[in-house]
Amino acid sequence: MGSIIDYIECVNCKTEAHSDFYYKTGEEYIYCNNCGYHYSATIKNREKAYSELTDEDWEVQEYINPFGAYRLKYKDEVGTTCGSLRNEAEWNELVKDIQEDDQYSQVEYFQLSQLIDEQIVVKYII
Repeated sequence: MGSIIDYIECVNCKTEAHSDFYYKTGEEYIYCNNCGYHYSATIKNREKAYSELTDEDWEVQEYINPFGAYRLKYKDEVGTTCGSLRNEAEWNELVKDIQEDDQYSQVEYFQLSQLIDEQIVVKYII
């Protein structure tokens, strides 16, 4: 499977967003680390040939005006976990899960990035 990775203007906050387009399947993922905007178009039914796919074979998700984006990094790990939050309830649940995690003491940083009054505001939780 091949893809084209690009950086585009986020439709929500106008900062840089990440775009990943899989040219062999037509699937697409857009994610903004700044405001949490998310768009994905993925194939649900992979048993059909690409030329036979209909609208019902696709799953499209879009988080317009999301609550924010989070970043979580554990000490001694190379990668960072990132994600979009659709609402405050999702954020509160994530914070609770992190605080109850056995590896909570190993969190290097945990932050929330939000679009507030047309400005990106970053809150460092840890």
